[in-house]
Amino acid sequence: MDLSSIKILNPWWSDAQAIERDSHLLAVLKKNWYFDNPVKQTLAFEPSHTYILRGPRQVGKTTLIKEKIFSALATKAIDANNIIFLSCEAMRDFQQLQEILVSVLRLRNKEKVLLCLDEITFVKEWQRALLWAVNAGLLSNATTIITGSDAKDLKISSERFPGRQVAEIAVHPLSFENYSHIACFDHLTEMELFDIYLRVGGFPHAVSDFAQYGQVTDETYEVYSNWIFGDAHKYGLSREILTHILYRIFDTVSSQVTWQGLIEKTPVHSHETAFAYVEHLEQSFLCSVLRCFDPENERSSPRKAKKIYFVDPIIYAIAGALLRGVKNCYSWWLQQINLDDFRGKIFEGVFINHVFRHTKKTPYYWYSRTLKREADLLIESEGQLFLYDAKLKEQSVNTVLGRPVSVVTPQRFIKEKGMIIM
Repeated sequence: MDLSSIKILNPWWSDAQAIERDSHLLAVLKKNWYFDNPVKQTLAFEPSHTYILRGPRQVGKTTLIKEKIFSALATKAIDANNIIFLSCEAMRDFQQLQEILVSVLRLRNKEKVLLCLDEITFVKEWQRALLWAVNAGLLSNATTIITGSDAKDLKISSERFPGRQVAEIAVHPLSFENYSHIACFDHLTEMELFDIYLRVGGFPHAVSDFAQYGQVTDETYEVYSNWIFGDAHKYGLSREILTHILYRIFDTVSSQVTWQGLIEKTPVHSHETAFAYVEHLEQSFLCSVLRCFDPENERSSPRKAKKIYFVDPIIYAIAGALLRGVKNCYSWWLQQINLDDFRGKIFEGVFINHVFRHTKKTPYYWYSRTLKREADLLIESEGQLFLYDAKLKEQSVNTVLGRPVSVVTPQRFIKEKGMIIM
């Protein structure tokens, strides 16, 4: 990446108004499907501060950065020439990143700087370049915003920058509750909103499609599918194996499944492969793995089956349609979620993922083969166990482990804005 390429990424260096023509901002600002993400308010222009925005690809992390740049330019909080945006996907290695940081920061190290490094986890050992810049004093007056899509990489990296204030911020697909803050949905009832959420999910392009066309287009499904497989390819994973793993997660949603069980009816022969692929999906913020609670040891039981949920309804649609060769994915998905049994499973997934996002406790499920009893969700808090079942309709309250199992229906989930256990 040479200086001319960097200038293309930073057009405000020569024209501060150029940010108004940015493609990311034009796609959302002043649109009736725009969601004003409160994450922006947590990104303060403070020297020696680093913000790590972590979340799946295509979720709007780059747009958040561009909105912050727009704000900095509009308020003149930082000089336009000191606002630096770098897309890291095409960088060769940490050495190239280090060279670029030197070239753009060495004449600015005594001035207030906003440094934005987008999708940095594609640069192997990127931490070495950034730590070098910190130690060289190039970032002493800089606010640094980093985005990435690899949970493990970002978690380790957040602990490696001594002397800097580092904040990790999760950026998720929109939740059902977020829908109520989108203008194009103002006229709808909460139950209508929830139905749309199950159909569309919370990824920005899908929401934009629905607002404009009343459905998610095949082009958008293809964009998301290409992103899932493209990123996996960069990590050396097989498209064929990933297709089967995705389908098996779809096929076993809300059910307990072992790694060996996950590869049944597939050409995959090793449970280690199943584990590796699910780990990739989990670290890419595409799925959540719920582990079984062991009451005797008060922690997860590593040998027992897991329950795997995708983070958003649209991922279920993609995973289920790929192996079947479905052409009109949205129409097919509508048919699936109108089946009561399957709709109940997807609602369970929505509820469980909401818990993963909002609780600081470790979520589990619980099952006893001897008693033939199960609870969809178990949370341990201050020595007490709280248990929940996600059901489409009210049911009589069961008791397991000496505790009542609270039933969560869509109506209750909607009424309490998902904040049932928070």
